[in-house]
Amino acid sequence: MNHTNYILKKHFHIIILGIMIFLCTACKPTVQQHINTDSKPTLYPDYDSVTIPCNIAPLNFSTTAMDSLQWIVAKVITKNNQEYVFEGKNYVSFDPNTWKEILENNKGGELHIQVTETKNNIEYTYKPFTIFVANEEIDPYLCYRLITPGYRIYSKMGIYCRNLTTFEQTTVVDNRLLNANCVNCHSFCKGNTDLAQFHVRGDLGSTIIKNGDELTVCKAVTEKFKLNCVYPYWHPSGDYIAYSQNNTVQTFHCGDPNRVEVFDMKSRVVVYDRKNNRLITSPELDDESTFTTEPAFSPDGKTLYYTTSKALNMDIETKNARYNICKIGFDAATAKFSGVVDTLVNVVKDSMTAAFPRPSYDGKYLLYTKFSYGQFAIWHTEADLWMLDLEKDTTFPLQKANSQDVESYHSWSQNSRWIVFESRRDDGFFTRAYIAYINNDGTAEKAFLLPQESPEDNRKLMYSFNVPEFATSEFKLDKGILEGKIKSGERLQFGY
Repeated sequence: MNHTNYILKKHFHIIILGIMIFLCTACKPTVQQHINTDSKPTLYPDYDSVTIPCNIAPLNFSTTAMDSLQWIVAKVITKNNQEYVFEGKNYVSFDPNTWKEILENNKGGELHIQVTETKNNIEYTYKPFTIFVANEEIDPYLCYRLITPGYRIYSKMGIYCRNLTTFEQTTVVDNRLLNANCVNCHSFCKGNTDLAQFHVRGDLGSTIIKNGDELTVCKAVTEKFKLNCVYPYWHPSGDYIAYSQNNTVQTFHCGDPNRVEVFDMKSRVVVYDRKNNRLITSPELDDESTFTTEPAFSPDGKTLYYTTSKALNMDIETKNARYNICKIGFDAATAKFSGVVDTLVNVVKDSMTAAFPRPSYDGKYLLYTKFSYGQFAIWHTEADLWMLDLEKDTTFPLQKANSQDVESYHSWSQNSRWIVFESRRDDGFFTRAYIAYINNDGTAEKAFLLPQESPEDNRKLMYSFNVPEFATSEFKLDKGILEGKIKSGERLQFGY
């Protein structure tokens, strides 16, 4: 009986395989003409000449002719001249196990991919394009908010966690769980999702701090510091979280390519001392004559980076607002600032502005966004990524990673070889997550779009990626406990 079952199962599998082969073959069009071209294919997403991690999910792709394709074939040629063939109707979908094998065997090498596409029963074969496989891995997870690109009204939004080695995306928190309030500003201590925080805005307003499985719901606004805490950055010890407190306003341009302008009427930098439940600051960071914002601790925790501008009447002087990048010393043992401020990047002298200084975890570089004015780069089409070499005190644009449209929020992988950032380069409207490799000299290679199971997933997604942050583990919350604690109204009041 067991032998009979085995035979039946074996024949069943053969029949199913035969059906699949038949269906696949039946989908293929009849080719009436074949043309060899002298050009490379116009890819979507554009993965030509990109450098990728050796543990990234498959870079499934199509061409810009996706909607009119009848068939597409990709022949992958490895550094050892091994050949793999993948094909499909509208796009190339790599088998995950085979893709993993290809990357593992070609670390530090190149993949040459020749594309043949069929349109109107004509088959076109293109010159191969190249993908470089780095030796270095990328952090296995990426967390981000997905939000509609509205201005004053939003509906569904959430914080999500993506496994970068696969296509699996999990929901960390959906705002429908919290009466459709805004959720934002997720942040981790050195990528560790067991030390995490995020904010809820609206009638359930709070700051949620995660320590292992414990969730603490906090009220950050105090009698002394009467603004919400935003733009969090963890001290490497996990004992402190740097914030800026901002009175943020949004306005609109009538005749400007930058649709929206977001600016602060007031801002200061504070640090939350978790052990003593208090907010601390210094005269240099809380001065009525200046705006200070967007703090970030150095990897050794001894320095706090931030951006600063002179205080202006932003209602009428928005285009005069320009920020430099400064630093101030911080002693974690005493929770005190040095009082000595040093300007690291002076772009104001060139009538420019800088935002979001983010140090690499090896302490060598400081990544920031540079644009024409203001503090909120996300709608500035001229915004580009720049790098400061902290050892050589030189700064330069990341030319290969930048585009003709917005480059804004960014973060580093733990090994300091990968960055992720927001960009509007695809259509000028939705932000998408892009990843770029950082060389030993701080320069970047060509950025690539976060791979999806189908290229259509990015094209059809009606949400923008916001605040992409690398993580070393999956970001998980007990949603029932979270909902109960937030809706209970109980809050840990920050002291000062």
